[in-house]
Amino acid sequence: MIVVKIGGSVVCKDPTKTIQNLPKYADRAVVVHGGGCMVNDLMRRLGLEPKYLTHPGGLVSRYTDWETLKTFVMAMNWINKQIVASLHALGVPALGLTGADLGVVKAKRKEKVLIVDERGRQRVVDGGYVGRITQIDADKLLPPPLKLLAPIAVSEKGELLNVDGDQLAFDVAKAVKAQKLLLLSDVEGLYIGGKVVPHLTAPEAEKLVQSEEVRGGMKRKLLMAAEAAKTGIEVIIASGLSDSPIDTALNGAGTHITP
Repeated sequence: MIVVKIGGSVVCKDPTKTIQNLPKYADRAVVVHGGGCMVNDLMRRLGLEPKYLTHPGGLVSRYTDWETLKTFVMAMNWINKQIVASLHALGVPALGLTGADLGVVKAKRKEKVLIVDERGRQRVVDGGYVGRITQIDADKLLPPPLKLLAPIAVSEKGELLNVDGDQLAFDVAKAVKAQKLLLLSDVEGLYIGGKVVPHLTAPEAEKLVQSEEVRGGMKRKLLMAAEAAKTGIEVIIASGLSDSPIDTALNGAGTHITP
């Protein structure tokens, strides 16, 4: 089993090569996708401005109020069905889901979150409609058919919640007992000193999180990759824009994080 995360940067630039490579793995893969840039585009068309929160440690997340949530769900469902339609054209009877469908992904709403404000001070703010994943129904995600999962969960109270796409991919990989997790983005891997680092152990990945060369979403990816590697899952950070990106990553391209 493998889990393939199609990052938002791939979704918004050109997911064609990744989609064309998926039929080969339809019987042993689960796919998770992002699409934050498309959410932002739709929000601005609706007269809304995306907002972000900076957390202690430098991690950044989307602030999801009620209006943002509605836009998020609309955009993610559009992306989901577009990919499903593309797979259908390739002869793959894929099933597109949000975590709310069949209760596949359950989460608890983060009612309060700790942030760092523009003055550098830590304070607690309302968490909006963002969830912390609590349960994944692996049996409903296993192929056949190939499942394509959007990063939306459901709470015990029946609330739709925005969940982090990378975190969802990691949790799905653990739940389905995947051997490998591919994080496909618009970069060739983790760059240090201008070069892609081909291999890291979990402790090395944790240490690199402190490096000034590792910024933004890559910090989160490395932390999660180290955690996943400790459970026996090999994590590969690679480009989803190259030819046959899944084949290429499994054959050694990108940055491989192992126990």
